[in-house]
Amino acid sequence: MKLGKLLAVTALSAVLLVGCGGGGGGNAASDTADLPGTARDGSEVKIEEASMKLVKAAEEGNYDMISTEDLKKKIDAKEDMIIVDTMPEKSYKANRIPGAVNAELPVTMDEVTPDERDAFVKALGTDKDKTIVLYCGFVGCERSHVGALIAEEEGFTNVIRQPGGIGAWLEAGYPVESDK
Repeated sequence: MKLGKLLAVTALSAVLLVGCGGGGGGNAASDTADLPGTARDGSEVKIEEASMKLVKAAEEGNYDMISTEDLKKKIDAKEDMIIVDTMPEKSYKANRIPGAVNAELPVTMDEVTPDERDAFVKALGTDKDKTIVLYCGFVGCERSHVGALIAEEEGFTNVIRQPGGIGAWLEAGYPVESDK
């Protein structure tokens, strides 16, 4: 990954982590509390660790990432893509990004059953060049990473992970679909 992309991904993940509440309880000094990428509790080490984990996952999986805001813009523009929620069905039914399909995956590759893999691949469709956007619950969740790895293994060429998941989507105040 090019250094510029690495820095951009690190900054994005730090902002998402803080935005998803990963920064703590709001005890930071007032001069840094509102700076993007600055931990609310002063724990830059935790943000950096999460950011680097996310960057390494994207490098390993050879997939791109998209911010919550940019995904919303793609949806609003009615771009042709498949959005896959990799969370358990109960979570999917409670709140999901509009238009998303559900294909539950575990948090590690070695836990993926043949049935889960088959269902996931079926949800992606047959067009290997179609944009596939994957998300799960929050920045630290690995389900979307597992999905991105499977999609890449299956030959999909335009795999994108939205790392903030439904947590960032809800925090941004964007509309959701549900079966409530």
